[in-house]
Parts: sequence; C-alpha cells; structure tokens
Amino acid sequence: MNQIKSRKELIEYAIKKEKYEINHLLENSKLPDNITMEPVSLFNDEADISIKMDKEEYLSYREEVADFEYFESIKPLLEMIPDSNGSRYYQKYKVNVGIIADEFLFQSYKDVANFYPITFSNYKDYKNKLDFLLVVSTWKGLDKAWEGLGNPSSRKREEAHKIIHFFKKNKIQTVFYSKEDPVNYEAFIGLARRCEYVFTTAVEKIESYQKDCRHNNIFVLEFGVNPLYHNPIGIKNIQKSSDVFFAGSWLNKYPERQKETIEIFDGVIKTNRRLKIVDRNFQLNKPNYFFPTKYLPYSSPAIEHEYLQKVHKLYDWSINLNSIKFSETMFANRIYELQAIGNIIISNYSVGVNDKFPNVFLVNHQNELKDILNGFTSEEVYKHQVVGIRNVMSYHTTFERFDYLLDCIGFNRQLHSKKVLVVANLMSKDVILDFENQTYIEKALITVADFNEEIKQDYDFIAFFNSKYNYQEYYLEDMINGFKYTNSDYIAKNSYYDGNELVEGVEHTYINEMKDKYKTVFWSKAFQSNELLNMNQKQIRENGYCIDHFELNTAYKKDHLESDDRTYELSVIVPVFNNGKYLLNKCFNSLKRSSIFEKMEIIIIDDGSSKKETIATINRIARDHPNIVTYFYHEGGSGSASRARNKGAELATTEYVTYLDPDNEAVNDGYAKLLNVLKNDNELDIAIGNMIKLNNLKIGNFKYFETVINACQSNIINYPKKLLMDTDLRTQSIQALIVKREIILNNNLKMIENAGGQDTLFFQELLLHSSKGAVIDKDIHIYYAAVSGSVTNTVTKAFFEKYYTLEKERLPFLIKNDLLDLYMERRFNFYFRNWYLIRIKKIKHEEQQEAIDTLYKIYSLYKEFIIQKSMDIEKFAALYEKRKYKQIIKYFSSMN
Repeated sequence: MNQIKSRKELIEYAIKKEKYEINHLLENSKLPDNITMEPVSLFNDEADISIKMDKEEYLSYREEVADFEYFESIKPLLEMIPDSNGSRYYQKYKVNVGIIADEFLFQSYKDVANFYPITFSNYKDYKNKLDFLLVVSTWKGLDKAWEGLGNPSSRKREEAHKIIHFFKKNKIQTVFYSKEDPVNYEAFIGLARRCEYVFTTAVEKIESYQKDCRHNNIFVLEFGVNPLYHNPIGIKNIQKSSDVFFAGSWLNKYPERQKETIEIFDGVIKTNRRLKIVDRNFQLNKPNYFFPTKYLPYSSPAIEHEYLQKVHKLYDWSINLNSIKFSETMFANRIYELQAIGNIIISNYSVGVNDKFPNVFLVNHQNELKDILNGFTSEEVYKHQVVGIRNVMSYHTTFERFDYLLDCIGFNRQLHSKKVLVVANLMSKDVILDFENQTYIEKALITVADFNEEIKQDYDFIAFFNSKYNYQEYYLEDMINGFKYTNSDYIAKNSYYDGNELVEGVEHTYINEMKDKYKTVFWSKAFQSNELLNMNQKQIRENGYCIDHFELNTAYKKDHLESDDRTYELSVIVPVFNNGKYLLNKCFNSLKRSSIFEKMEIIIIDDGSSKKETIATINRIARDHPNIVTYFYHEGGSGSASRARNKGAELATTEYVTYLDPDNEAVNDGYAKLLNVLKNDNELDIAIGNMIKLNNLKIGNFKYFETVINACQSNIINYPKKLLMDTDLRTQSIQALIVKREIILNNNLKMIENAGGQDTLFFQELLLHSSKGAVIDKDIHIYYAAVSGSVTNTVTKAFFEKYYTLEKERLPFLIKNDLLDLYMERRFNFYFRNWYLIRIKKIKHEEQQEAIDTLYKIYSLYKEFIIQKSMDIEKFAALYEKRKYKQIIKYFSSMN
C-alpha cells in the first residue's frame, strides 16, 4: 500500500511538472531552463540507490555498523537532567476527558486535564464520568490499543464507532481531532462525521470538513507543548554535543521528503559535524522504513519517548522534517517540542514554520548548512535557543490549546492573564523606560515606598527593578515563563552580564538560594510584603529556579557601543514595517553568517511600525552591533517598501548597495561573491545572481544566470537594454544583486511609493542605467513569498490600487525607453490575465466593485496600445463597460 501511495505521489508530481512546463512554454516559447529532458521515474522506491541490498544483507550490514550501545552510553548524562516539578503558572483543569490518541499527543496533554485512555474493553466504565470524548486520529494508539484505526474497514474502526455512539447516546459531547491532515483526510473523515465537533491541524481542510460533516463546528487546533514534559530544565547541566541530532523516520511514501532529508543529512556531514540518527522504526525491520546505507553508521535503535525528550537536551542542534510543506498551520509537532527543549532546529521548508517560527533554519540546499552551523558563536547559539524557548512558552502550550478547545465546544475558558507588579528602588527615567519596553503586557510600576501587603495581593508576580541595572525587553516575559514549566516560588538570574563581562552562575536548574531580589521574580502568594521588602542580601530559600543569563545587565546602558571607525564596502538596505520577528531571525541572522558581515553597513529603515516588538527588535540589533544604521518614520506606514528603500539609498555611505527584506534570507555567502566580482572589474556597474522563491504551492528557482547566458552567450552584460529586449523584459529580484550607489543617485532613481511590484520596474531602471554588468550562477537570496500579510497574498481593493499606482509609472517608462511595443506584444496579455484577472476570485466580497473599478483603470491605461487580442481581457472589458460586476466575478472565479 505504501509503495502504491509513493507511486501515486510521483505521478501527481510528474503531472504538476508537466503543467508547469506547458505554462512556461506558452509564455516563453521554450521550456524552463532548469527543466531537464530526462523522464521522471515513477517506480523507483529509493531516493538513494548507491548500494543495492536485499533485506537480509541490509540488516546484516546495519548490525555491523549501527551504534546499538548509544542509549546505554548516554544514560548517565540523562540522569543529570532533572524533571519538571510541576507548574505554578498553570492549574490542571478539573475536566474529565476520555481520549483515543497516540503517545505523542497524549504526552502533550496529559498534565492539562484529567485524561483517561479509552479502549473497547473499558469505555463503558466511564459512563457518566466524562465531560467529553476526544477521538484523535492515530495509527496505533497508546500501547497499540488502536492499531488499525486508520483503516475505515477495520475492526478497530467499528469499535470506535460504537464508542462514539455510546457516549453520544449518554449525552456526552464527542470531539474529533485530526493531526493527520491534509494527507490522510480520507482515512479519518468517517470518524469526524460521527462527532459533534471537529478540530484539524490544517486550516486548508476547514471547508472540506464543513461540506462532509454538514455542520460548522469545525476549528483549527495547532500543536502545542506540555511545559511539564517539553521544557529546558537541565540543558546547562551537561556539556553539549556538537553533533546534529535527528530522531525520526525514513519514509518511502514521501519521495520529496526523502530528497530533502538527504540534502540536510549530507550537508551536516560535509561540515565535519557528526550526524546522530535515532531511528523510530529501527526495530520494525521493514524495507519501507530503511534509511539509505550511507547513514547506517550514524544510526541507533529507537528510544522511549519519555527518555527521548532528555536526549535532545544533550544537543544544541536538531533536525526536523516536514512531510506536509504547504499548509499554513500543519507541520511537524517536533517544531514546537524541540524549541521548548532548547534545540536550534534545522528543517526542510514549510509555509507554516516559516510564517510562525522564522527562527527555525529552513534549508533548501546542503551548502547552506556550512554557514548555518559554523556561523554563530556559542553565545549566539545559546541566545537563539532562548528565542525558541520564549516562542513556545509564551504562546504555544497545550494549556492555551485546551482552553481554546473548551471555548469552542461550549465550556467556560479558565485561563486568564496574570499580572506582575514591578517595584522600583528609584523612579528614574531609565527604570521607567526599561519598564515601558517590557514585552510582558499585564504589568504595573510603583516605588518601594508604595509597596504593601494590600497592593501585593492584587498581583500574581512581584519583581524588583534596580535603577542601576538595565532590564531588557524580554526580562519579565522570560522570567514569568519559568513559572510555566516549574512549580517554583521564585525565578532568578544567577548568571548575567555586567557591562561586557559575563558573570557566571548556574542556569536552567533548581536553586535554594535567592542572591539578589533585583534579579528575581517572585510568586506573590508565596511571600509576605515585609519579607520581600527586607530582602537586602542573599537568603536561603528552597524551591527556586534559575533561567538563562540574557536580558539583564547590571552596568549595561544605552551608550555601551564603542565608536566605530571601520570602512564599510557594502550598504545593505533593509525596509521594515511590523515584521520584527522576521527581521532578526531571517534577514539579520542570514547577513551575520556572511563572510563580509563586518564590511557591511546595514541600514534598517522603519517605515512607521506600530508593533512594539518590531521597534524593540531594531533597537536590540542596533544596540549589539556597531555597523547598524537606523532611521524611524513616524507611526503609520507608507504602504510599501519604497519610501524606506529610497531613504536607505540616501543614507548609504559605501560605493555599493543592495537590498534585503526582513522576511527573506541571504544565502551561500552570495553578497560576498557579488561584491568580489564588482571589485575585480571597475567597469561593472551591477552584478546579479539567482534567487529561490518559496510560496504556498511550490519551490521555484529563478536562475537569472541562465537567462543572461542564453541571451548574451556570456556572463558579461555589455548591452543592458538589448538584454532586456532579448529576454522580453525579464527581471530579477533587487535583493539578488549589488549595484553601484552612483547609478541610483546620479540618475535620481526612486522606487515608486505606495505601489505594488515596484521593485520589478526598479530593476529594469537599474539595468538600463548600467553601462556594464555581470551575472554569477549562485543563489543569492531566498524569497519567502508565503509570509502572511504580504501584499501579494492579500487581495483587497488596496491590492489593485497599489498596482494602479505602479502602472501609471510603468507606462511612461516603457514609452520613454522605446519598450512599449515589445511589452504589449510579449508581456501585457499574459501578465494582465495571470496577475490581475486571476485574482478577481479572491477579492473581499464587500470590496469587489471598487477593486474591479480600479482594475479597469489599469486596463484603460494600455487599451489604445493593445497589439494582440485576448479573449479573457476582452471579456473583462465588455462586461465592465456594461457594469456587470456579478458576471465578472462569476466568469473569472473559474479561471485557473
């Protein structure tokens, strides 16, 4: 069956590939440059066939080279890692839930409420004892009690139906939760139909469930972490391994995942780091789960799930593999769990992971691993781990998930935000600023003189601020998160910075001494106000916990950076608007991995962000790095990146300029390679590379190098305008190039403000004003096109208004440069249909008429210049001129 599914996926891939080739052929009169003429193999079950063995030979070889003693060798280290002693922040829900689930999900929820595993032999024992029944998609269940449930014709499925019917008959609510969507939707839809409420991890399946279940009690429930089970406790108790860890499976039914696994594994091995594989299916001895032979020396048998959580704590780096890549909400639960444990994650691409967790390193090519694994100091690695811990502990615990589930099925929500009172020894400007900059929302600030027992009782936490200390943005948030995964009376920092010097102390472990109340957050009910006020020195106090050494500096103030007299060689312009989490983890961290980072002048222009997190992120980056230039516009935003990019070009001081958006990444040390090309030939005005584009449908490689080679028979562009004409005005991302700043300034080139797609026109202007250019065959940056909030993903009337602004400038540009006839003959019809008309079906209902009005204005700009007729464009114009808006919507809603 798995082989059939695998072949089916390959056939579907071949069909998609052929459709892509046909569309490209229609547009360009040739096949894509990156398409080979080799046929797709539909019946090759192995992604790596370097060594062909039968099953017995394979197992014999594995017996010889695999590490069977791995678990026993690390067991003493695991004993040094403490367990959680509970949670002070969360209280267990007094809700009784019968559950059918696998071990992974059960462990995630077991401490949240009273969960009782249901089987066919015990379900009647729970009559009138449950608040609801939760049936979760599972292949085996706990202790294999539900093995076969995924087969709609199995005996286990029939038993599940009887159990659901039994509880419904007894007025107990039934809830279905699929964590196998979208791939295995059909396998479990029969269970969903029988339940009153349905939850799915994949938002893309909501409409399918509504249709098949014939009700609207359908909700998205993403994975989460159990802070008592998935936590960073003890991660600093042992010397971490420099190996890269993977615990999981090799799955023949996902050929694309196989290729990406090989890409990541081989990339790790090439960095001279040892790969460590714990094979979840090792003991099954089934060929469909056999890892390629070249990885067997790195592999070991499966480890029990409870132990496995601690095994991960022995490593800084772990690998995650997503079988589902193009869902906004469904991806591997390991993404959540590994962050909570304190791992840095290396993963294949996922739309949802990129959108929600930009701190996860998404790898497209094995060569990227070298820069990722070797591009950070040990301190930067630790700081990155803390970002992951913060991510999941603040927003993604199963307590929050369960609270949401209860609300959806009609129960009262029980989680409420908790308040912290900050008591300052002196109400100085620095204290007030540090307090206001804290990301934790529910907070109040008073002086020591105003603190008493009555006030204390109104707050859940008490923190003390010293006017001589600098409390950075996440200080309170991180400290309070410590109460989520421990049942502690106080959370402290025994290690911290004093200026640039790290004062060492224990971290992420339990403590029995409170050293400084100004580096501590107290659980309010565990202390009397007088006791807290009189804490002026070290005190022995049981039941404390100490977190990491970040976010506190006992001497660190705003003027800490030494003057920087370096000469920079490249200005990188970064336009920012409310996307701070991407700025740090995507854009900036990728630049930091560059070999020329110290030679970069990084100009961050904030276009008027309203999100506090974004402003804080910019300031944090600038605070730590002397090569950062910042500029802030007043809150509000201009509607596009143009204003910020234009300002960046004005502020730049180097000879060369490039651009990088906050949600994109520079890869392969591409900027260093482009800069080297330019420096070696002073006649060159511009150097351009390739780009990888990832969206919610596919991964594309925009090989501009091949475009130029095919047109010029050389990597040197001697006649830029001729290149534009010979390639039908084809463009490349302005983030995949470096250009001399004088080209921008001397020609007064400005990007169009409040326009969509403005960088396309800007690229053409850069090329036309360059005397000579060059291309290199390297991927320079990755464009993550599926980030939520991007103008190309959100179709409102504003989308068409922004592009109308662009088109009003594009038309005179084409006329001025004698390119209009070429554009109308080669590009206009295809572009108008596949960029504008195809989006009509996605326009917000209440904005359809205004959006269509604007689209007709775009058409009107070019109407008199149309050379070749297009049936779709003529249909649009004819219907619009009769003001038949509904017919326009109906007709173009079927367009693909």
